Amino acid sequence: MKNSKLVALLSLAFFVSGCKEETKSVDWWTNHPKESVDKYKECKKSGSDSDNCKNVKRAGLIISDT
Repeated sequence: MKNSKLVALLSLAFFVSGCKEETKSVDWWTNHPKESVDKYKECKKSGSDSDNCKNVKRAGLIISDT
């Protein structure tokens, strides 16, 4: 019984760690303005400094310069 609980717990931990958000490039964010705005708002609200948040901020600077 202990072994099955351990296996279940390890499986859950592995599954959760695999649910990481896919990092999108600055070019991707630049070419998807609606998604960029949504992600920017999410990053601002959460205070996250993830790779996607960094990339969407860079894309915002590029878009605003054009």
